[in-house]
Amino acid sequence: MVEMHCHILFGLDDGPVQMEQSVAMAEKAVASGITSIIATPHHLNGHYNNEPKVVNQAVHMLRAELAKRNIRLQIDPGQEIRVHDRLIEDLYAGKCCTLAGSRYMLLELPFGHIPSQFPGILHELRIAGITPIIAHPERNLVILKKPLLLSDYLSQGGLCQLTAESFTGLFGRKVQKWCFHFCKENGFHFISSDAHDTCKRTFALEEGAREIGYRFGPESVKHLALNASSILTNSRVIPKRWKSRKWLLSIW
Repeated sequence: MVEMHCHILFGLDDGPVQMEQSVAMAEKAVASGITSIIATPHHLNGHYNNEPKVVNQAVHMLRAELAKRNIRLQIDPGQEIRVHDRLIEDLYAGKCCTLAGSRYMLLELPFGHIPSQFPGILHELRIAGITPIIAHPERNLVILKKPLLLSDYLSQGGLCQLTAESFTGLFGRKVQKWCFHFCKENGFHFISSDAHDTCKRTFALEEGAREIGYRFGPESVKHLALNASSILTNSRVIPKRWKSRKWLLSIW
């Protein structure tokens, strides 16, 4: 499995503080069946500023430590970039990086609103040859109330990543129901743990995938795994509409 949104780099954000904690996360990831992680520390979210040079240095340090301990886990650089006014300017100034050097960029919306410039940013990114991935939109209060807004962003060429533990109920029943309903209506492109540690916010790809497979069938889980792998190979992600299993239609 490929984990495409994870806070495993120590000392950069609200993830691990020390190298040993990063190593513990790596060991747990491997035990969970994860073979590759794209490290995505927060960038410009009001608390943390992690430009590409800083991220790359941290990735190299962790790679070296994992190799020394014979922990077989691929680590690639990325960022979880908060949407802000100067995002496109920062992109051309080399202050933003894509996921594992691919065409895909992970964007985080504020939790309480959607910036008015967001549609324009999506447009400018596509002009620059970058495909935006909206991180955990199910945790944005505006999108929770108006899911058609997210559908509109996806119709403009954006992709979205939902969090595994949103499907298991960690963020509440309302978010869980929203995820399943949105999947039924639109499908989505990536599932991620958004792991920060080994206890409270840990790797739950298997658990989330199990819930998705139960409601939409094993092919949906395979499709999500293929999409995540497509980031590493910089291949095109093909959107797919999902269908609920007929015997589950009555519970929606």
